[in-house]
Amino acid sequence: MRGKDFRQNAWLHMEKPVKISENPPTRHTLRELLGFFYPIHYQVGLELEQRICRDHLSRQQAAIIWMIASEAGPHGLIRRRQVDMTINNWFSIRKSRVTQLIAELEKPPLSLVQQVANPDSGREKLVGLTDAGREYHQMMVEAGLDYFAEILSHISEEELVNGMTFLDRAFGPPADTS
Repeated sequence: MRGKDFRQNAWLHMEKPVKISENPPTRHTLRELLGFFYPIHYQVGLELEQRICRDHLSRQQAAIIWMIASEAGPHGLIRRRQVDMTINNWFSIRKSRVTQLIAELEKPPLSLVQQVANPDSGREKLVGLTDAGREYHQMMVEAGLDYFAEILSHISEEELVNGMTFLDRAFGPPADTS
């Protein structure tokens, strides 16, 4: 996957100083861009989530699996606190609900995640994917690739790369301005 495939902290980058373009978009162009938001979010985004979850996981659980795989890598662990904060920001749910979601992912029949004590802090837990969790994440990736192949079959490789470049520049980490 290209770059960091899960921009969990993209909202943080908006607060950092960025270099202003010498030729910024007009309000008319921004209005046209705004017209894409709801169709992409509610048609493409929700359909993608549904295909990835496959009636096995909730949207929040799928986000937890994807976040762990993307941020920690296939065999890594991330701080439980990071999961709590990110899922809370995305879904506006309480820490107790995140705890419940992780517990559901940890227990059979799912057994997709594991929690371990942080060796550097006895009060903190780390979360990682189990073998089943890594397999499920791979299935999520394949379902996402199949969905995009289906809905983007009318787009050329060059057009897609140009679109991804735009999204990366617009919503990725800002360029170093120092």
